[in-house]
Amino acid sequence: MEKTKKFHFKTLIRILIQLLLIIAGSYYMYMFVAPVFGVIFNIGTIIGALLSLIAILAGIFLKQIITFCKKHYKTKKGKTVLNIIFTVFGIGIICFSLTLGSMLSASKTNATNQNTVIVLGCAVRGTAPSYTLKRRINTAYNYMTANPKSVAVLSGGQGNGESITEAQCMFDILTEKGIDPARLYLEENSKNTSENIAYSKQIIEKNNLGTDIAVVSSDYHLKRATMICKKNGFKNVRRISARSTRFEKPTFYLRDMLGVVKEFIIR
Repeated sequence: MEKTKKFHFKTLIRILIQLLLIIAGSYYMYMFVAPVFGVIFNIGTIIGALLSLIAILAGIFLKQIITFCKKHYKTKKGKTVLNIIFTVFGIGIICFSLTLGSMLSASKTNATNQNTVIVLGCAVRGTAPSYTLKRRINTAYNYMTANPKSVAVLSGGQGNGESITEAQCMFDILTEKGIDPARLYLEENSKNTSENIAYSKQIIEKNNLGTDIAVVSSDYHLKRATMICKKNGFKNVRRISARSTRFEKPTFYLRDMLGVVKEFIIR
């Protein structure tokens, strides 16, 4: 009787784990795939969809996986291989959690009254800002309105499918909103975040702007942007967060997580 209860309890736990894996995997599969139809597709989409599929398959075949592991764990070779797999998996989970935690911690605004702002560019559709860039522009506008002594370096070159530079797009919209053009500096040569920061620093130094800076970017991007700023010699870097949507978060957080790891390795 006691063995039967123990067996039923283990079976119940396994079924609950299976359901959790299938439901979570299906939810995140939707969250990673759905934005593709809104023209959001990057390495985060691919990795996220793959991990979601693995979670779903693990949920479906969990019983067979447990049986396989039990069988091979009894052999010396199987035990060694499985221990290595479990160790690597555990380390991966820890690294993932620590990296995500640091990104979430850096995703919040902590700027106060910094007078020099670097606004990081994003995609332009023709001459119109993408939805992400529009939120960054609006965030910069709100900060500059609240801090009338501040100036901004608008950073972003011209990419494929863009009729104007990202910096020019930001300049046009901010001046239309009433920001004095004299408060805006254009950096129009960069192609990525590293160049954004490096070229913006040149403009800051050339024009004797304050080096106590605040960076405007999307919440998921701020950790990596801050790391790059510090690499470029900015000692006191503050953040101004442009909030991302629920559908953007999984894909872009996962994509930028790879960038954060890369910056950590090559620092």
